[in-house]
Amino acid sequence: DFIKHCMSLYNTRFSDPDGMRRSVLRAEVLFHFFRHEWPRFDFLPELSKICCPTLVLGGEEDPTTPIEDQEDIAAAIRPDLVQFHRFPDCGHGAYRDCPDQAIPMIRDFILRSWQEPTS
Repeated sequence: DFIKHCMSLYNTRFSDPDGMRRSVLRAEVLFHFFRHEWPRFDFLPELSKICCPTLVLGGEEDPTTPIEDQEDIAAAIRPDLVQFHRFPDCGHGAYRDCPDQAIPMIRDFILRSWQEPTS
């Protein structure tokens, strides 16, 4: 029922209608995660330990990680290492919902991070 009723809420647009068909879904893994792992799935206190450039792309329509949580994630990472971008009308995957904006951003981030050493 989760897949049937909730999966369509993850993204605001589907650029690849065959994407789910090509995906491997293991219901037992999904249900184990939601029953046992998700309630303890909070890495926020550990994010301050990140010591490399980090890109956070936040979809304002994300039902899984609300934009306020994504702002908290970005705020928990050293300011000199994090880049945070909000995407209006995007769900859980900004690169899927807004590829024209997100993909160049990701590409530039990777190229810049590859060339600039961190301290």
